[in-house]
This record gives sequence, structure tokens and C-alpha cells, in this order.
Amino acid sequence: MRVRTNGAGVALGLTVALAMVVPAVTLAAAPALANHCSGEGRIDQRGGDVFGECHGRTPGQPGSGSVDRLWEIHCARVVGEFLDGDEVELYPSDPLTEGDIAYVGFDPTGEYWWWGANCWRDGWVAYSYEFAVEVTPPVPLEVIRDVASARLEPPLPVPETSPPLARQAFVRVPTWLWLDPADWGLLEASETRGLTTVTVWATPTHARWVMGDGGGVTCLGPGVEWVSGLGENGTDCSYTYLHSSYDHPGGRFSARVTVSWEFEWWINDTYQGVFGTLDLSTPFVVAVGEIQAVETGG
Repeated sequence: MRVRTNGAGVALGLTVALAMVVPAVTLAAAPALANHCSGEGRIDQRGGDVFGECHGRTPGQPGSGSVDRLWEIHCARVVGEFLDGDEVELYPSDPLTEGDIAYVGFDPTGEYWWWGANCWRDGWVAYSYEFAVEVTPPVPLEVIRDVASARLEPPLPVPETSPPLARQAFVRVPTWLWLDPADWGLLEASETRGLTTVTVWATPTHARWVMGDGGGVTCLGPGVEWVSGLGENGTDCSYTYLHSSYDHPGGRFSARVTVSWEFEWWINDTYQGVFGTLDLSTPFVVAVGEIQAVETGG
């Protein structure tokens, strides 16, 4: 399904570039192995699993060098330069709330956790603080919208007429046109990333019937199925042929019905407008004859 988009801008200013407070620790999209640092060494978890990857070595652990990047990043500016026996403890705390994300100005399509950093010296915590870690990276709002809209499957139109297509229509007699009402209705899908939910609607707006003789009609609804007893004005979707199809290939007009769908979207229940359209067509053929008059002598 290819939806034609019109390139409309996003009404809400939700996309904010993420600036990490401390770049030493990041979380992968899938949890990394616990107690693992890139390169050599490990994180001293002190009783708690660590789900991130640290970029550097943990001081005071086997394989550590005499100068450690983690200590420099997290502790040196307050506690002082690294000494033998110093340790850095990194641990996840709590996810950022909606208010936290709004306060720090992060993109609400991402997910974030508070992490704690403890600087251990001589068996006690000399300094500790929290910083935000990106768990799931932000996603452009249009990408979320497109993920939702891809799950919508508007149906191909199935043309119905009276007289039926298997029989012959007649010139100067209205031919009723309709589609299944079950295929003419709102379709909806939503996708959530972080604290952001994007909802997409697909709605049929009109059906264009091209009847093969050079004419056609546009109907704003599915039309009305003909049943015995309905009057000629009982439908809002019909077409009257003025010429027969005898001189056309196979004695039939090559016709087509096209339903146009309109796509709209919302961000957290705030309307964003129309972002695309989709036309779905089905061809069919119609045999049209003339009503023969019979004269009798007096």
C-alpha cells in the first residue's frame, strides 16, 4: 500500500535533540550482558545488576590500568584524582517520568532511565549523583505515523449495479451503483513510542465511477443497494447511459470504480491534519442495450 503524503509539517514541537548528561554509559536497544564493560575490566555492581555498557575500565578491578576513564568522568572533579583501591559503582535507578522528560527537554518518543554513580574511597561513598541514560532512541514522529498507517488495509472496491453486471443495462434508464457499506468506514491504528502515541485514521471520501462511454459520476458515499419497491429517487449514486455498447469491444463498456481514502493523524490526541491519500480502483464491464419499441397495426 503506497499512501501519497503531502509533506505537511508537525504541529507539535515534540522533537528535541537529546543531550546526554554523562556520555560514559549508554544502554543498547537490547540489554547488554551484566557486569560488562567495553574493552577490559568490569563494573563493580555492589549488589545490583548493571544493564548498560560502560566505555572504559572499572578502577580497582582486575585488568584495570592505573588511570581510569570512568573515575575521571564521574568522580575526579569532586573527589580528586584516582587512587589505588578507588571504585566506581554504576546502577539503574528508575525510569524518567513524563514530568522528568518534559523538564530536561528530552524527546518524548524515546525511553530513559535514571542511573546512579557512586564514587567509593576507603570503603565509603565519597560522592554520588544521578544522570539520565537513553534506553530507546527517539524516533521521528513521521516514522511512528508511517508504522501505524502501514497496518491499515483499505479494501479494494467491489462494484455492484442494478441491473446486475451479468445482465444488460439499458439506455436512458438509470443504472444504480453501489459498494458494500461494510467496506466504507473509518479504519484506525495507533503506535506508541516512549510517552508518545500516534493515531492514524483512514476514511473513504468519495467514489468515482467512470462508466466507459466517456461519462461518469462521483458519489460521496457507498450508494444504495437496489431492492424491489424502491423508487427511482431512492439512490444518490446512479448513472444513465445515452448510447448502447454494441460498437465497443465485446459489446461492453470498459468501466472502473475508484475509491479515494484520506489519511489523518493525531499525536497524543492532538490533531495534526491530513498527511496523505490513497486511491483504490477496480475495473468492470457493462453491456448496455437499447429498448426496442414494438409497433402494432390498427
